[in-house]
Amino acid sequence: MSANILEFLLAASITVFIGAIAWWARTHPNRSREYPERVRMPKVVPIFGWVGAGVGVLMGSWAWFSSDGPLGARIASLAMLLGGLAFVAMYRNFYVAPRQYEVAFRSSLGKEHVLPYSDIADYHMTVMRGQRFLTAKWTNGTKLSLNITAFDVTPLLRAIDYHRATGRWPVPASAPLEMQPDGNPGYK
Repeated sequence: MSANILEFLLAASITVFIGAIAWWARTHPNRSREYPERVRMPKVVPIFGWVGAGVGVLMGSWAWFSSDGPLGARIASLAMLLGGLAFVAMYRNFYVAPRQYEVAFRSSLGKEHVLPYSDIADYHMTVMRGQRFLTAKWTNGTKLSLNITAFDVTPLLRAIDYHRATGRWPVPASAPLEMQPDGNPGYK
């Protein structure tokens, strides 16, 4: 009976601890020191990655260097090491920097993009497990999907509101005018 109570208390305390970390990460966006407009992933991501990689190394040292190390443990240790390093690389690579007329971001794989809002072909918002997600797709096929609770993308949300209200995207005043198919002047 007391073992069940201890297990319950341990599980409850771990849940509360993880919830507190998630709350703190949402309320304190992780900004780059060199470029303060860039919002990065929460600092929990590389910590989780380094812990996973460390466990993979420890488990691997036992599985690979002992005479009775099972094959499953060798594979699992390698997977944990690579998975942990993948989390560290994702944290290192990813950022998003929404601006007034464009968004700059780097994907988890390291490819950088600077795309104007006027080139957005489609966007939609979804709610998944209480978190709001925005997915935007540009005309060149680039897709950005963000948890807007964790990442402050207020300029992008303002541009979407402007598009919903007027039917066109905000563009800088220096953008050249071009005739639209309906005969009205519009921005290129």
